[in-house]
Amino acid sequence: MRAPVTRRHLTYHAFCHFILLIYIVRRIESRSIIRGDHVVHTPLGTIRGVGQTFDGAKVSAFLGVPYAKPPIGSRRFKMAEMIDRWSGELEARTLAKTCYLTIDTAFPQFPGAEMWNPPGAISEDCLNMNIWVPEDHDGSVMVWIYGGGFFSGTPSLDLYSGSVFAAKEHTIVVNVNYRLGPFGFLYFGDDSPIQGNMGLMDQQLALRWVHENIGAFGGDRSRVTLFGESAGSASATAHLFAPNSHKYFNNIIAKSGSIINSWASATPPTMLDLSLRLAKKVNCSSTDMTVIAKCLRSVPAHLVQAEADNISGDIGPPMTFAYVPVSSDTNFFQGDVFQKLVNKQFKKDVNIIFGSVKDEGTYWLPYYMSLPKYGFAFNHTISAEDPHNRALITREHYEESMKAFMPYFAGSKLVLNAFMNSYEHVSSSNVPEERYRDGVARFLGDLFFTCSLIDFADLISDNIFGNVYMYYFTYRSSANPWPRWMGVMHGYEIEYAFGQPYWRPHLYDQTQLEDEKRLSTIIMQIWANFANTGRIDSFWPQYNKIERKAIELGENTLHGKHRIISDVHGGFCRMIDEAKAFVKQKNVNDCRSTRKSESSAVQTSLTDSTSHLFLIVLISILTSCIRL
Repeated sequence: MRAPVTRRHLTYHAFCHFILLIYIVRRIESRSIIRGDHVVHTPLGTIRGVGQTFDGAKVSAFLGVPYAKPPIGSRRFKMAEMIDRWSGELEARTLAKTCYLTIDTAFPQFPGAEMWNPPGAISEDCLNMNIWVPEDHDGSVMVWIYGGGFFSGTPSLDLYSGSVFAAKEHTIVVNVNYRLGPFGFLYFGDDSPIQGNMGLMDQQLALRWVHENIGAFGGDRSRVTLFGESAGSASATAHLFAPNSHKYFNNIIAKSGSIINSWASATPPTMLDLSLRLAKKVNCSSTDMTVIAKCLRSVPAHLVQAEADNISGDIGPPMTFAYVPVSSDTNFFQGDVFQKLVNKQFKKDVNIIFGSVKDEGTYWLPYYMSLPKYGFAFNHTISAEDPHNRALITREHYEESMKAFMPYFAGSKLVLNAFMNSYEHVSSSNVPEERYRDGVARFLGDLFFTCSLIDFADLISDNIFGNVYMYYFTYRSSANPWPRWMGVMHGYEIEYAFGQPYWRPHLYDQTQLEDEKRLSTIIMQIWANFANTGRIDSFWPQYNKIERKAIELGENTLHGKHRIISDVHGGFCRMIDEAKAFVKQKNVNDCRSTRKSESSAVQTSLTDSTSHLFLIVLISILTSCIRL
């Protein structure tokens, strides 16, 4: 028999329904934006953005949203702290400020250089983000981490505007900021007041902010994709090794960089030495790290930046950056990143797209190889296509240029000769000066970008549960202002992912504009679909270290053709690997020979070294025939 309904029961059920109704209303409110005035209510407080439109689609932009307390005064060089709740409305209508950085002054007023410089204010109070939310969105979230060698960059470049991407692909786009150079990567030890990797910890806190607040914008925190280029790509892959970052993302799109690239990190002793140098430069030297930290916090920010720039200009061979992530720490990596890679201690429930561009090395030549002995000077005051800017270098220039990178190979003349013999034949040109020029460019790109990315993809693809893909970008933008011989340059695929041909069409050759737009649409669609599903259609093969299949994104893509490339730059990369192994073995043998005089030990040393040398020479001969 059914129990009688009492007044007490009715009251209790009414109360439960009331509580449930409040919960539902609050959930709906927290996931909705007041469309008319672009206001969103987050757990931290109310934010008022600004309306934007693209091709009739409405986008709410929330610009310069703070995610951390300002890292100024006593907080300079410390780990970022989550911002406190605020009362009233937070105005978010101005692009995020740029953190202190190294400004590019090499080629004033030249668009190819100025496009990377910040458009607005520079400040230490810079831990903020830009968010674009389309009116009709699917809940997916794309978090952009900008590049710049960890010494430059900003989330607020025109190039990185998320309006078109958000509107066309119905995804939420978030551009996060992080501290750079000495402010983000100074290091005095794990037990010191300045523990390094503050910039990476900034990113991690920004990801936590997204995780905890993106639902208020309608975003799904279980569908977050990190995408970045160069140092931004190195950053995205670094989060694979940061235990506290793992729950904040599901997918990665890594363009032209990984955390194992030679420029992307430095050992604790190296970072400590560079940090002590900076302390000395600004008169903060002491044997007490607490005293050093207190002194450094009192130095005006612009002086810290200026002295760091001076140190950066004085260290190492080309492509050595001073203040970068320390490879072993207690806060971010919580161990040594390279040891973690060996031990397979990284996030495995993730899907990844890796990619590189055809001419990764050319961008760096006018910056690092402009001395007369190298021959890559660029005159930005005349036409980019002027004969002066063709960099037609001589054999002597070629040798000097290749020699400049030999400190990475212990100055080995044998390795130098092998590289010179091989890379001289990269170009199909009949003009020797062009072959030398293109050889240096390809070598720089392979050594510092392409080959390290492939090595990383090999290791990751073998050990994660998700899908791995690779692309090879071969389309030269008609908006590229650098000389045509520089080809498909580092960073020049970004514009297609952000839809630049649509909102800045005047930059492009009008006879090519429709192709530029079509390629942009294709890439945005692929990226957005990947962000939603973690997969790409069957035309794109999954990557593995045996076949190393990559899809070419270029002219063929415009015509619906899918060219598959196997083993991108493989022969050259294997030669670089053999050269590194040869130098490493030689160093080991040299060390042994100082402790052992037995002839058998000497014979073994010679045999081991000769074996590696033979492989280098053999590979250099084989790669001379490679054309890609």
